Amino acid sequence: MLSCEHYSNGVPLKYAHLFTKAVDVLESHRGYDVRVAPVFIRMEPLFDQAFFFRYSRLLIEPNAAIGDAHLFSPFTTQLSQRDKAFIISTYYMPYRKQLEGFIEQYLSQEVLHITLHTFHPKQGNRNLKSSIGIRFHAGDKRTRKLAVLLKQCLIDQSSALNVRFNYPYRGEQNNLASYLYRCFPEGYSCLELEVRNDLALELRPLLYAALASMRGILE
Repeated sequence: MLSCEHYSNGVPLKYAHLFTKAVDVLESHRGYDVRVAPVFIRMEPLFDQAFFFRYSRLLIEPNAAIGDAHLFSPFTTQLSQRDKAFIISTYYMPYRKQLEGFIEQYLSQEVLHITLHTFHPKQGNRNLKSSIGIRFHAGDKRTRKLAVLLKQCLIDQSSALNVRFNYPYRGEQNNLASYLYRCFPEGYSCLELEVRNDLALELRPLLYAALASMRGILE
């Protein structure tokens, strides 16, 4: 299955007033993963099921755990506990339940979950030159083999491609993949595919071909 947690910078009308002076922020990488949507749309036919979160991570961060300091953004962290509980139950939990439902249905056949993200080429004082990162839980031997396979499929499409593991962030974080591993310790694997956002559209055909090749090998 394919998922995209930062697909959109949309905000429910109920909370639009919180962002009336933050349009520029919503349009930036803080609001969503820039250019991830067209990549997701291109990849979607390769998967048995695809899911995306409809709202901006500035409403709530679907990739963070309940109780995480980054679950609510500076725009929503001051909301009442009642409002926060409403956002969790109305937007956050239904998305996660969709993913869990698919995994439960096909767990006996083993599930490979690809989460799709884009990253900004500049982070702080660092200029990120690599174009693609594959993040995974290094302690899981099966997932490591899948990461190696995906990297090879990508390089087969272009030997000049710079693909790095657990880049631009470390693989082990208290995120959605970590949560799903705890829920499904057997039969579930997740690779987090990170694409540099200024190259995302250019790399889209290559990504499609590499994932199609990987699926053919696994089948």
